[in-house]
Amino acid sequence: MKKIALISCTKYKKDYLEGGNDKNQDVQLFKLSYNYAKKNADEIYILSARYGLLRDEEYLASYNECLDYKSEIENKLWALDVMEKLNQYTDIHKDEFIILADRNYYKNFLKYLKNTTLPLLNLSIGERIQYLKESTSEEIIETASYGEKLHILFNSMNKYSFGNLDDIPFTNGVYIILDKKEKYEGMSRIVRVGTHSGENRLIVRLKKHFKEGAKDESVLRKNIGKAILDYNNLDYITIWSINFNDKRNEKKYSHLRNIEYEKNLEKMITYYMKERFEFVCFEIFEEEARNRLVEGILSTLAIDENFVCSEIWLGNYSPVETIRNGGVWVNEELNKEKLNDREIREIIAMCVASNQTATS
Repeated sequence: MKKIALISCTKYKKDYLEGGNDKNQDVQLFKLSYNYAKKNADEIYILSARYGLLRDEEYLASYNECLDYKSEIENKLWALDVMEKLNQYTDIHKDEFIILADRNYYKNFLKYLKNTTLPLLNLSIGERIQYLKESTSEEIIETASYGEKLHILFNSMNKYSFGNLDDIPFTNGVYIILDKKEKYEGMSRIVRVGTHSGENRLIVRLKKHFKEGAKDESVLRKNIGKAILDYNNLDYITIWSINFNDKRNEKKYSHLRNIEYEKNLEKMITYYMKERFEFVCFEIFEEEARNRLVEGILSTLAIDENFVCSEIWLGNYSPVETIRNGGVWVNEELNKEKLNDREIREIIAMCVASNQTATS
């Protein structure tokens, strides 16, 4: 199986070939797309409005033609010509196609390709340029481990804290908690990755983490409380661990609770989180996709030899083994499938787009 890059042509080809006019966004986008393809694909083909599909070495003539000005019938005929050539040059059933083009270029043939990646999907031209610049950075792409890439990416994003969660401009996504006092290569270390169930509940989920008295609605709060209790050698962990949102537990064990003590513990949890935590988020709609990226990020960090907690990290006192061993406030086993190259590219694209939305 080969990786095939498909890049849409630029009408300013002369500027590209002569290395000038880098201020033109179309020229910038083509150059960056070409560099990205060189790094990530085995073969490169140009989607030409006039000539259909061209090998990169055939991309010579200068002209001014774009699919935006073709009729739908002309676009479909053009797509058939592209597919005929792709059938000659590639295996459309097995090869992976990395498409770096506007939707008009691929909308009529995408369904015929079995394995596709669209790293620039739903990004404006400015967002595409920014994403490709970051993705072709030698420092990030060539030398950094996946764990370092993730920390560089998330540490560079717009941060949220307890006081500005309502500023998050979307309601579906993945959140990453960075601990300002824990470090990974000098950066704030990732200590939790999470998401939400159902639709439009991202901000609701994050607010639960900071809500005092909500330990049975936030596993994060419950686990931090357990670690605080264990650190102080207190025997209240068993009671603290009970889910009192369950009416059966409430009826059976409520007489064992020390409500005043729990209120003080909740305040300690909130103080710890406010002092140390900040959030970054990226937008993603599908719940299954969110869950996959959460487990992929955590499993990728779990095998990173540089991803270690400090000796004084509170999680070292957790009675939960996966928290102590994994260095993150997560109960689940961290042995799922790690992120692959495609998923890393997708996360970068989603983070760039989400950050752009947050700062616009």
